[in-house]
Amino acid sequence: MKTNDILLKFQSNNNKLETVLNQKKFSGDVKNLLLSMLYNITSSYNEYARIKVNVENKNKFVENIISIIDMCDEIELVKASSEEGTEFLKVGITSKVDTFNRKIRVLPTEKAMLFALFKMNDTRMYLDEKYNLIRVAFPEMLNEGHDINNIEIIRDFTSWSWNTVQADISNIDCNLVYQNLQILLGYKFLEVWMKYNNQKELIEKLEKEFTKNYGEDKAEKFLDYMYRLSIIVCTQRNKNEKQRLVEEREWDEKELKRLKDKTKLVEELTKNKKEKASEIKKIDTIINSEELLLKEFEERNSKLSEYKKIFSPEVLLGTLKKERKKALNEIEEANKLLDAKNYVVRRSELEKNLDLLKDIKSARNKEKYKIAMQKLFISCLEEKIYKINSVEQKKEAIALLHIVRYYKFIPFDDERFIKDVEDLAEDIDRIEGKLLINLYEIKALIPITKDVETDVGIIKPIFETRIMDFANINLAIVQQYDKIGVKVYDGDILELEFTIPNLNRIELKSKKKVKLLTK
Repeated sequence: MKTNDILLKFQSNNNKLETVLNQKKFSGDVKNLLLSMLYNITSSYNEYARIKVNVENKNKFVENIISIIDMCDEIELVKASSEEGTEFLKVGITSKVDTFNRKIRVLPTEKAMLFALFKMNDTRMYLDEKYNLIRVAFPEMLNEGHDINNIEIIRDFTSWSWNTVQADISNIDCNLVYQNLQILLGYKFLEVWMKYNNQKELIEKLEKEFTKNYGEDKAEKFLDYMYRLSIIVCTQRNKNEKQRLVEEREWDEKELKRLKDKTKLVEELTKNKKEKASEIKKIDTIINSEELLLKEFEERNSKLSEYKKIFSPEVLLGTLKKERKKALNEIEEANKLLDAKNYVVRRSELEKNLDLLKDIKSARNKEKYKIAMQKLFISCLEEKIYKINSVEQKKEAIALLHIVRYYKFIPFDDERFIKDVEDLAEDIDRIEGKLLINLYEIKALIPITKDVETDVGIIKPIFETRIMDFANINLAIVQQYDKIGVKVYDGDILELEFTIPNLNRIELKSKKKVKLLTK
């Protein structure tokens, strides 16, 4: 976007923000920081959207920020050198957000400010207790991934550069999982789904959406890897949740052991059914006799302390009905477990739970799951590429070109980006080749040598660059004996120079720079 257009857009948003700020009692420093932050977001957003693709409309994004600022009653800056600022840094936070009183105390940086503002308006994802094993870990992972994603525009982008520093990302694993989901399912689905108010249906909705796009097998495997990673990441830092899941695992182990001894299990269940049937018969007798009900009332109260005594026979009647219902439920559960089909299902559930919980005390399998999940992610991305087969899909194909490049620069761990992970090299090379061939077939790329295989070899290294806009890329190639020399320009600026083997013995002549993309 031209500088004048950026300024016009900023002035429009700036006027809205100034209108809001004029009504606030924020300090001059706070107002200046907010204005500077908004300007940098506005001027960088087009490049951010082009590179990442899966982002919200710029105007909606900016208007949302302004509405959050309008929501705040108090914003105060905290100097990093102050006692409070030192405490912030010590515990690894950049702000304190009081959503109830609508107050923010924040370190004086644009990144910290944007993070705090989104925290003020954050709708957290929660899971129902029916998802017992992941009800804490999985929401924690996605909520943090969402927070990290929200500040990417300030953290990694300016109007002229794109740079990702692992140390600036609070949790690389949470970010990786969130970015995977955002690319595969789209930011719109993710935003709506995380705010869905029926906590009992959240996982089913996610499974349904993933299955619709990539099939049941891939959906099941991908989500399984996510759940395992979320448990490992959560229990590494949340001691209470780790202890809870350890206890769940121990209970499941005992229950599975009980189920495996089928002879003893049948005897136990049969005996329990008889005892509960006898208990129900006794309760029915008491319920149908006022005399026996009064006698039971007096007997129970004689054994209870003063403050635990039953208030009246009517209250006892309600208690007896609950006891009867509980006994019936236990008989029903016993009958279910005695049924061969239900027995197999229950045993399978326990085995699946124990398998999911096997890494609680050790994170040794974390990288294995991350690698497996990324291979599956790349396979899903490949399905998107296969669907590109017509000239009418040129815009979608070029978007995928940017998505694949963006994906390669997502941090995998503290030292490597996705592109640096050796175990993923073949998978990435495969989808890059397929994508570039498709782009040539639909005439989205300008032919360089009239040999597709050679052209793919020339273009692939461009995925290793951080050139902001592929439309600005120019290429110059020259014959160098049995090799081809390639120069990659961002406009007129040389960004990359390399050679590739001329395996197909293509005859080349020195030529002027040519564009990468067709118009």
